[in-house]
Amino acid sequence: MRERGRRALALAGLTSSLLAAPADAMDAFEIQVYQGEHNDPGQASLELHVNDTLSGRRDAAWEGEIPPHHAFRMTFEPALGVTEWLEVGAYLQTLVAPDVGPAFGGWKLRAKFVVPERLLWPIILGLNVELGRVPRRVEEEGWANEFRPIIGVVTGRMSLTFNPIFGYALTGPAAGKPDFEPAFKGKWNTNLGFALGLEHYASLGRFDQGFVGRHEQEHLTFAAFDLESPEGAPAGLWELNVGIGRALTDVTPQRWIVKAIVGRAF
Repeated sequence: MRERGRRALALAGLTSSLLAAPADAMDAFEIQVYQGEHNDPGQASLELHVNDTLSGRRDAAWEGEIPPHHAFRMTFEPALGVTEWLEVGAYLQTLVAPDVGPAFGGWKLRAKFVVPERLLWPIILGLNVELGRVPRRVEEEGWANEFRPIIGVVTGRMSLTFNPIFGYALTGPAAGKPDFEPAFKGKWNTNLGFALGLEHYASLGRFDQGFVGRHEQEHLTFAAFDLESPEGAPAGLWELNVGIGRALTDVTPQRWIVKAIVGRAF
């Protein structure tokens, strides 16, 4: 009886620790809210994503992890428009960190599906699907998949976009157990060639465990600047997004972080 009691107490403790576990970490390389933009059929583009954690967690969350503090990340993203509703692309991730130096951060492949603009729908709808392989120094699980719905609306000079992201590992103990990482962006077109806005990224926990408490969730908010053509003018070939972000909870790995995305369509 005593042995069964000890086992029951151990199982209860394990269940409690799982339910209290913090949310899975947000993607530290691709800090972007997808807004439904895409390349025309046959059009290629190249984006460079960079970010630097000015202040963040200094200790490894698992054995072999590179802590985010003072880590500089750089990602190359080539893309190609296939049809008016399909774009394919890839990510090549690298980073430089204290006591580590340059390191490979993994790769990802993606396909973006969007409702064609010619249909004149009142909202922007799309879906981005990713498959990636990253080293253990970056993420605890190697192979992972992501589904990123794109829901947006433009009202005059204001635009609002929501990405309710569902991601899950394909290998390891957490394989097939999705977590929820929503992202939101609101921006206002100044009609001066740029837009100002806010971006928010969160990690709320796994669906099979129930979302974790507010103070165990990751929340990161950015003040953002975007190149944007004046209302009614055609979009330019260059893309620029710059932002500075601040964590809203203590468990968020990046306390302060700056980022930039520079892109060019050809």
